[in-house]
Amino acid sequence: MRSILSIVLVVTLSVVAHPAFSNNSLNQHVMAVSQSMSAFYMYSLSEGDDRYKKEYLSYFDVAETHLNAFQNEDAVTANELKGQWTRLRPSLKFDYVDGAGFIIPVAVRNQFRSYLSHAFSKLNQSMGAEVALTNELSFMSLNIEVLSARFFDVSSALYGTMSIANNDNVIDPTAIAKQINLKLSRVATMNLPEAVKKDLRQVKTKWQFIEDTVVNYKDEAAYLLVYFNKSKIHKLLANSQQMMARA
Repeated sequence: MRSILSIVLVVTLSVVAHPAFSNNSLNQHVMAVSQSMSAFYMYSLSEGDDRYKKEYLSYFDVAETHLNAFQNEDAVTANELKGQWTRLRPSLKFDYVDGAGFIIPVAVRNQFRSYLSHAFSKLNQSMGAEVALTNELSFMSLNIEVLSARFFDVSSALYGTMSIANNDNVIDPTAIAKQINLKLSRVATMNLPEAVKKDLRQVKTKWQFIEDTVVNYKDEAAYLLVYFNKSKIHKLLANSQQMMARA
């Protein structure tokens, strides 16, 4: 019992001490942008289901709130991102065309895609070479959201993967998936409370279910399953972090 409590205490302290993957505003901003992109394109893929519109509008607001907070942490980077986000956000809306459904100009899609890649790159630069082992849950949650966002972007694009520029290599699905699998393997060896282990087993199962789809963009018709599972993974990882913080 004492060893479990000791590890939990280390986890909690490390999350507080290491901002890159805990409550850092840039991390939360990138998370919200990723979630907004998934919901945004799900709206068009679902032929205008209003629940996704409510979600992406809410995530837009959350992303903006965290970006404003980030100015107190890194004003230079925050102002750079804010200038781009302020120009982009008013354009993130669909037009409905009979026979074509909900469409968005290619230029706007590319700007949205570029913004996520740029913000994700800035976050990676702020992390340094190593990420503390005790921040693995936040690391996994963020990366799964980023991969899911790219999947929904590609799934809803007229030309699919052909729409991705050759130089858009910041979000490398294969490399990111490898990192996620490494993190899952590492946390599985930690002496964590059984309730946390149970959540992590579910995370692993759900991640394995969608991994091939979000990495290799196979079977785009599975977007409903991807959205459900990535959202469930996010809740499970958040719940695990809360349980460790309370212990």
